[in-house]
Amino acid sequence: MSYMVAASLEQALKILHEKGGNVQVIAGGTDLYLKKPLPDLVDVSSVPEILGICRDEGMLSIGAGVTHTEAAASAVIQSEAEALAEACRRVGSPQVRNMGTIGGNLVNAAPAADAAVALVALGAKALLVNHAGSSREAFVEDLYAGYNCSYVDGSSEILLRFLVEPCGQGMGSAFMRFAPREALSLPLVNSAAFVRLRENIIEEVRVVIAPVKPAPTRLVETEKLVLGCKPGEDIWRKVEYTAASEVEVRGSLLRCSEEYRYHLVGVLARRALKKAVERALNRQRR
Repeated sequence: MSYMVAASLEQALKILHEKGGNVQVIAGGTDLYLKKPLPDLVDVSSVPEILGICRDEGMLSIGAGVTHTEAAASAVIQSEAEALAEACRRVGSPQVRNMGTIGGNLVNAAPAADAAVALVALGAKALLVNHAGSSREAFVEDLYAGYNCSYVDGSSEILLRFLVEPCGQGMGSAFMRFAPREALSLPLVNSAAFVRLRENIIEEVRVVIAPVKPAPTRLVETEKLVLGCKPGEDIWRKVEYTAASEVEVRGSLLRCSEEYRYHLVGVLARRALKKAVERALNRQRR
């Protein structure tokens, strides 16, 4: 077994190329070590290109190596991508949040990965580069290949950054999570929402729920229901019913019944969307 620490992106890509698929990228390692990684690892946690949070041509550029703690504490993310800050604040425990990265949360491909659920709601794109130096962009939801299976190949490419449109005038986002306890507990259901208002009318919306499929899932019928509408209590009641009716969930003796999870889907979708709308309205008043 070997553990190599890359000081630069160039060095990391060179190692991937030389090893020809027999090495695996690692950053925080909080998920990877539980999955029995390849014997040879290349640590990219110090590579500058995957670190930091900045604005780039009108977008928020968030390094894949940014930890959950860093994202939750970022003033920029708190003010312009609230759902992501809220999601990262709920991941694991302080120790996990201090080590685990946003990129790792996605690449691990757990269906209800909190940060990934928020990123899908925010319409985030991921920027990746492979060992040959070729780069590609993909929407976060398109990187899920199946349950705990990612289209990001950690033996030949590196996830660099996420690009997110910052929430400006008339825009808002929110994240909600329900779990048996506050820390070290997988969510029974989590949800995130994004809205853009024009004259108090919803003109753009994304509502995401998990875990109902192998990937964070957009509630398409719920989005259609509210698009073009003025938010109000009658809409929120319909959102709760529609969200619960357009998914399929499973119950278990260990976690919760099927009926209770359907209830949670509706309630959390409504709460996330309502909070996102409240934030968008607040921005309109500024």
